[in-house]
Amino acid sequence: MTIGRAQPLSETAAAFLVRFRAELDSHGWRAAARVIEDHWDRFVLTEPQILLDAFTTLPSEAFIETPSLLIEVDYLRYIASGAAPHAFRRRFNPAADTPSPHLTLRDTLFGVTSRVAAHRSAGRIADAVADATEARRVLDAADADDIADLRVALPHLTIHWAQALDVGDSPLAALEYEQTWAAAVATGQPRVARRAAASLAWMHAEQGRIHTARKWLDHATGFDAAVDRYDVPLLLAEALIALDGLDTERARQQLTQADQFVAGEYWAASLWLHSLLSTSPEDIIITETLVTRETRRHVSRAVEPGAHRRLVALARWTLRARRGTLRGPGGPDDRIPAAIAAENAYRQGRFSEAHATVSRLPSDDMPPRLQGAVLLVAAASELRLERREPALDAFRRAHDLIEREGLSMLYATIDTQTLRELSEASGLPVDSAVLQFLHDSSDDPRAAIPSLSRRERQVLALLASGLSNNKIAETLFITANTLKSTVRNLYRKLGVNDRTEASDLAHRLGLDSATA
Repeated sequence: MTIGRAQPLSETAAAFLVRFRAELDSHGWRAAARVIEDHWDRFVLTEPQILLDAFTTLPSEAFIETPSLLIEVDYLRYIASGAAPHAFRRRFNPAADTPSPHLTLRDTLFGVTSRVAAHRSAGRIADAVADATEARRVLDAADADDIADLRVALPHLTIHWAQALDVGDSPLAALEYEQTWAAAVATGQPRVARRAAASLAWMHAEQGRIHTARKWLDHATGFDAAVDRYDVPLLLAEALIALDGLDTERARQQLTQADQFVAGEYWAASLWLHSLLSTSPEDIIITETLVTRETRRHVSRAVEPGAHRRLVALARWTLRARRGTLRGPGGPDDRIPAAIAAENAYRQGRFSEAHATVSRLPSDDMPPRLQGAVLLVAAASELRLERREPALDAFRRAHDLIEREGLSMLYATIDTQTLRELSEASGLPVDSAVLQFLHDSSDDPRAAIPSLSRRERQVLALLASGLSNNKIAETLFITANTLKSTVRNLYRKLGVNDRTEASDLAHRLGLDSATA
């Protein structure tokens, strides 16, 4: 076999090729193919061309008898090309396109997995989830001896199933990743084990299960491997955990490192983190441009139900909130849009509506990050409605969850003043460093709204409607002097100087005469 390459072979690659040639010459192509399989994890991400070189020397009968080898070659070519992780394209393959009961378990699973990867790449998330679920069903029903023959290859198949389930927001994704990790560890394949652990770390960090996320981060970083593009979920998980702990400097460092690689399936997750770290007007403009550009690039994935659409919606909501422009994504049956709508109502002073919205949300099996935000909105709304005991009960539950999981950033769901009041009334301390951080990092105009009285909110909305002072006083059945006093208090609380600034703020917050 003649190999022409610009770079010399590594010592490990050279040893592999020597062993491969020896098995091919002495025992035939089946033995040689097993050598490729044994070294797949070692070379697939770092030196895929080495495996391709080996495949090119196999006889044609190998590909006729084992169609799945063609799929492996396609995948290696895609990896070797340096294409983005989401850009896999497959050609016609008998194992994938002409399924038959006569195919071996190996060919069947490789065929289905190639369809999973192709569907995911094309943004057909529901089809990818369906095929991944079918692949797992076929594997679970297979004969133990057939499965044993595949034990080395399986983690490299199941990682694709897990990724499809993950982007489809399937509850089965975590288990698939865990089984992939366990199988990879058992067969001594650290690279695919690291990928599975990193994905689990991100999944749990996103949901707010920080202790579990840290456990999987430890598993992922426990393998001696250089950071590469498949470590993006690991870097994003570390960034989010740092942000939850209010360590924005480390969060930015990890996100910057992740940005050096093509984000692949984690492009929307990266956008969300960028939005969370956008605090200055300049940051917001840059991130809004980034969101627009990346959403256009991934348009088919951004519109399909699943993790991508959900995270893009969260990124956009976060940026709107930073700007003070409150419009939540649609989907009233979805817990996240409903929670956003509740926070929106609370920030605008519609406390009864906020409380009613969170009360309708099912609390069973709610991820900690979402549950903590919902409880804080419930507590703050109840407090402003002068329902002290329910407010303190909700805050105690939120405080316990946040402190247990280390989700300090969640306190920013409500305004700092209300947070202080709840903390003092409940006797549950919120670290002064957290309060100072939230105060220093927020110039959000929404924060002042919950502190306004009902009359002040009415006046603000009517100011924004363009009515004269006399007409506002007439509408509210108050005297001109009472209106003047109310307006002075309103300006002071909002930090504005005149009617124009107050009206502009009201419009940004979505307040109008209907609110009054």
